[in-house]
Amino acid sequence: MKPKPELPKWNRISDLLAEKERSQRFLARKLGISANTVNSYCAQRLQPTLDRLFQIAEILGVSVVDLINVDYKPEKE
Repeated sequence: MKPKPELPKWNRISDLLAEKERSQRFLARKLGISANTVNSYCAQRLQPTLDRLFQIAEILGVSVVDLINVDYKPEKE
């Protein structure tokens, strides 16, 4: 069985949660969404909308730019 390819790291939500010593459940409760959705954001399986990024930034006390992985560069086909 092939290992799953690593997904590109578009956002830094999990990094910032760790830095702020907050859990995914904390963020889910604050956003009023499921913990599974926040887990999908952190695992890069799902990306939050721009509105949601602003909500997350406010909750974590950071700028939206801090949530985005500015080093991410899509592969050219």
